[in-house]
Amino acid sequence: MSDPVVERYVNICRSLKKRFLRKPNITEARDNFYSFGKQLLVSGNKEYAVSCYLSASQCEEQLGNTVGETNALTKAASLFLQLEKDKQMLCISSNEHYLAAGIDCYNKAVSKLVSSNKQDLALKLCVELGCLLVDMGHIPDAEPHFTKASSLINPGNISFQIVVLKKLCYCKTYCKNYMGALETLDRLVYLINVATSMLEEKITSHLQDTLEYCELTTLLLLLIVNTPFLHLSSPHKNLINKYSTVPLDVLTSEPDVERFINLVEITMAAKHKDYKTLTRLHNKLYSSLDSQQNELFRELISNVEDIDLVLL
Repeated sequence: MSDPVVERYVNICRSLKKRFLRKPNITEARDNFYSFGKQLLVSGNKEYAVSCYLSASQCEEQLGNTVGETNALTKAASLFLQLEKDKQMLCISSNEHYLAAGIDCYNKAVSKLVSSNKQDLALKLCVELGCLLVDMGHIPDAEPHFTKASSLINPGNISFQIVVLKKLCYCKTYCKNYMGALETLDRLVYLINVATSMLEEKITSHLQDTLEYCELTTLLLLLIVNTPFLHLSSPHKNLINKYSTVPLDVLTSEPDVERFINLVEITMAAKHKDYKTLTRLHNKLYSSLDSQQNELFRELISNVEDIDLVLL
């Protein structure tokens, strides 16, 4: 027995198709697609609802309503990703058709907004898609959308720069693109320094926390990559040198002495391939690190452990 809601949807589509041949009222057709899309969602027919919103976006395009078109595309994209999530939750094997369709809808919406000089809206869509993909475990797919977002941000919007570049760094480290992650962190530090140099007031606690995040993450990445010192950039050389020894005036020169000594211990233990010390330090600092930094710390320890096994 056919679903009456689906049957009604098909009949309306046929009716609209006939009317299209007689120069239909596009606004009325659009409204019908929206209305039926909502009804189909209530009845649980997400796949048919997607078709309604895609058709509505085509109507919006003919009407020249860019914002309406992108809203309809975004709604369709969201439904495609929900369908992909449903498959994941039910442990149903997927060829990721819904995922690809959802990403495609988002990309079309972003392109439309950029071409219409609506960068702020395009930026929000890029970040929204990137976050959804990360939540779904498709982190490599999320990276290009955070990259796109970073290119759309006003350089003066440092708060948004921090959010996007930290997410981009996370994606790059997850994909083991450590050089790309280092470049992202360097860019973030540069933007913060430029922003603070233009302000008369002191650096905020949020910006200071971000700089400390960048410093520790950069240090861990440098110790993992283990690039010859002579081949490092000047800022990276300075960072390695900074945490290679404890100065005599550390109690007066460093605002957070315990943190400074911890970073010195990490650096020296990594240089000397001291597996036990690195493990002890990770256990000590675990709760104060974010998931990305903990994963990098584990990889640093694993690299040292592998060397120990080879020597045995």
